[in-house]
Amino acid sequence: MLTRSSQIGEFYILSPPQVKPENGQYTCDALIYDEESDRHVRIQWGDALDACCIAGKAQNGGAALDDDDGVDNTAEMANPTDAMGDASLGAWWDACDEWRKVNEADGAIANWDTLDKDVRIVVARPFIEHLMHNVIMTVSGRDTGATLFGPADMQLSANTQVKTIEGHVSARALAPSTPARLPTTARSPARCLPRAQYTGHFKAVVTKPQNVLIMRDVACAGYVAGCNTTFFARDKGSKTYSLETARQNIQDRLSFADDVGAKYASMLAFPATEQQLEANQGFDTVMSVTSRLLPWEVTGPAARDHSSFPGGQKVYEQYNTKLGLSGVHYGEDMKAAENQVGPPRPQTRTFPRTHSHTLSRSLRAGFHQPGIHKQCRLLFGPPPQV
Repeated sequence: MLTRSSQIGEFYILSPPQVKPENGQYTCDALIYDEESDRHVRIQWGDALDACCIAGKAQNGGAALDDDDGVDNTAEMANPTDAMGDASLGAWWDACDEWRKVNEADGAIANWDTLDKDVRIVVARPFIEHLMHNVIMTVSGRDTGATLFGPADMQLSANTQVKTIEGHVSARALAPSTPARLPTTARSPARCLPRAQYTGHFKAVVTKPQNVLIMRDVACAGYVAGCNTTFFARDKGSKTYSLETARQNIQDRLSFADDVGAKYASMLAFPATEQQLEANQGFDTVMSVTSRLLPWEVTGPAARDHSSFPGGQKVYEQYNTKLGLSGVHYGEDMKAAENQVGPPRPQTRTFPRTHSHTLSRSLRAGFHQPGIHKQCRLLFGPPPQV
């Protein structure tokens, strides 16, 4: 079997409780599997909200985020909630911040009727990478193909400056155990030693491609990176969040700046609403974080509109400017782009009903991004070809 690096993307949708719980603490959080530590880790609503990096908004009681480190809080969302008042990211953040207070307080929810229950946060892991085995299956026999042999030739020439005979000789000429002695010139006692190499022309040719099947990613050979629970936007030293930090961490992850075995961040967070999930066909199962559009976004009245991105086209433009999302698919495997339908990966959408944090699991296809098979090839530099 052949082995190559392969990536898959997945996303989770954090949701506040839709039925009033007895205790509001931790009801907006989600448990996400960390493959590096082999355990489930609680992703808190407040941390995901801070990782969205909305400019002008305080991070967990700290200082407000600078404009250079976040997206414009006046940018309009494509599908705002009815309770937001306006479509700006600032209004969305204010509604989510109210849920932060509820989620961190131990006790009953006093302002249940005034909370906006349609706000959502999308947590994405777009660069989950594994070493995957690949298989090439063929039908044996001449009907599939053959190895064709062309002519083999020999040519000799003398180099008088270095007293060497150069050229191409057949393998049979090299068979004698004792090499033949060649004449030397009268002025130098040096011996002219031949330098030989056999050259043949041959090539394996497939005459019936229908007899060849390339099976990609049939078995996992090992984990590489991208499936932990650390946000790209989180600074390791100050523990604050900014999109400048996220951009640098994404570049470091894709280029393995430290080392292949080093620990890199994995997660991004984006604003969303329940209205977008209901209005946008397909966002509940697939999304695109790059400049590539989904098939149903290319045609129709909203053609070329990045409606699959959380928050819509204008929100995508904000994050694309800060994170450089339009460039993360460079180096994708165009061979794998011919088959963009991969096996679904389990996704988690949280619907906490009680204080026990009940989760609803469903199968989702992850990111619709051709390239590294299973929907999301986002590597810099071409991966090994099968």
